[in-house]
Amino acid sequence: MERAKLIVKNFGPLKDIEIEVREMVTFIGAQASGKSTLAKLISILEDEEFRSNHNSDFKSELQKYNILSYLNQKTYIKYDVLNIKISNFSFEYSNNNYLKNSIQELLSVSKKQKLSENNITEATETLKQLITSYINLHHLIFREEFYEIFSDKLQKVKFEIQFAEKRIKRLEINTSDIDLLIEISEKEKTLENYFYLLNQIVNCFPNIFLFDSIYIPSERSFLHLIAENVLGLINNNVQIPKYLLSIGQEYEKAIQTIKELPLTIIDKKVKYKREGKTSYIYHNETEKVDLLESASGLQSVIPILLLVEYSKTLKEEYNFNFVVEEPELNLYPKAQHELIKYLVKNCLFERKNLILTTHSPFVLASINNLLLAFDKGKTKPTEVNKIIKKESWLNPKNFIAYELKNGKAKKIMDEKLGQIKENMIDSVSDTFSDEFDKLLDV
Repeated sequence: MERAKLIVKNFGPLKDIEIEVREMVTFIGAQASGKSTLAKLISILEDEEFRSNHNSDFKSELQKYNILSYLNQKTYIKYDVLNIKISNFSFEYSNNNYLKNSIQELLSVSKKQKLSENNITEATETLKQLITSYINLHHLIFREEFYEIFSDKLQKVKFEIQFAEKRIKRLEINTSDIDLLIEISEKEKTLENYFYLLNQIVNCFPNIFLFDSIYIPSERSFLHLIAENVLGLINNNVQIPKYLLSIGQEYEKAIQTIKELPLTIIDKKVKYKREGKTSYIYHNETEKVDLLESASGLQSVIPILLLVEYSKTLKEEYNFNFVVEEPELNLYPKAQHELIKYLVKNCLFERKNLILTTHSPFVLASINNLLLAFDKGKTKPTEVNKIIKKESWLNPKNFIAYELKNGKAKKIMDEKLGQIKENMIDSVSDTFSDEFDKLLDV
């Protein structure tokens, strides 16, 4: 399902880009084609700090990711969340200025603005739709905390009487019900009071509106070296990219939280263990090696696994956006497939999204298997589950893939089949085959 639309023009390697952002997005392309740039932009635009903090500056975020120099006079960036159930966030950059809109921004700005009559009507309807969507999406009306939006016992009784049937039958509410909530609160149907109602919901259920982006770079092996020293590096202004220091802080929390982790995507016998201030790889019950001395594939994959597992331990229910650069790094094709299955299982659904950049046709082929599993699983779930576990099946409606080339993004999905186009996967091997055939003819 399309959850957002991103337009980028004249920003570094990105010349004319217009893409859908679904629950899972994959970018493939040659070096310097713009994959990382797109991934970084999405990571910024789906980060809670940037969305909600009025003082969070766009240019500072670009500088953090080392892409500030890509801005120029012709740069245009627009990001719109299309599903109001997810968020009302929007962002637009043009002519060296930007405007962002989120619930928090909406609440703060509205208190200062004097709107025209037409704008008031429009804003009121938008608010009613937004409130309705959030209440339904998160089943708020069935939760006891919802009573807290009413100031006294009589109001609570009125609410119970008016919404008894919907609560019993677990029916969704509509925009007219929002008017009724205002009446029960003994307030007039004014824009200000709709904002007040939204604010109450935000205060009662703040976690609903939390967005966070975990950006896992291709340089992730470096995180082992700076673990537990990130704060010192920041304080001493060591010249390390800020995005690495930022994810380094999260990685530091991860290694302090996740003390042991099976590495079944590599081998059933292999596991990660944190002992004191050292991370080890156990190849069996007794044989261990320092992570820094272990295979490069392990050093590449462990930060991904630890950060994902750490995110699961957080009490706050964030709308997580995981951005993973080149998950295939230093991994054997079978391990690549196991990692993709793990990421789909753990980084999708339940308010989680996944962005991948890749050079690997094996990653694309792996994703195709998960897409096919979903399709075949509709009629033969038991048989398919024996091959690929259901939790890793990938609904084509939730996935989209693009090839980046010459500053543009080309959709490489066969929408009818619900698969990545085979010629995209085969093109890599065709290149080698053609070269091989020519050599044989010499």
